[in-house]
Amino acid sequence: MKLYLLLILTLLAAAAAPAQKKTFIGYKHKGVVVGETLPNGVKDLGGGLLSNENYGVSRFSKGGKFYLWLEKISGRDTKGVPDWIVKDVLEFDTLGRNQEFLFSYSSVCTIDGAANLDTIVLAEFRPKKKTYKVLKAWKANIKREKFEKLSTDGIRCRSEKSS
Repeated sequence: MKLYLLLILTLLAAAAAPAQKKTFIGYKHKGVVVGETLPNGVKDLGGGLLSNENYGVSRFSKGGKFYLWLEKISGRDTKGVPDWIVKDVLEFDTLGRNQEFLFSYSSVCTIDGAANLDTIVLAEFRPKKKTYKVLKAWKANIKREKFEKLSTDGIRCRSEKSS
């Protein structure tokens, strides 16, 4: 009986993760300051605009998980603060030590030597070598409004960290 109950709880937990991701798609919110929490309980970890500045990628966390949201500006209030709608979501259980997302105007990454504002890279900073190891990469396809997995071949991320 205990084994049966454990199996059911495991299946329910596994089903909840994709459901959480799907509940974010279509979610509308007002832009907030980094570090603030949205009404749905996710904490804003910052983001940046893409090559089409009506779109952005933002980092969020909730319940020990990390998320990247591909968002579109759906309007602005009288003060110019954007209203966002979530178009696609990437979900991560945890980030490893020294791992970070590099994207948008602050990215230090290139593909075959060329900058691309629509590329999102998960990289691990290697402090002793002061270099990045590229782990995964995606393109924010704004025509399809989806994240698309990219090969990491040809992606290089330079370090601007001094320590």
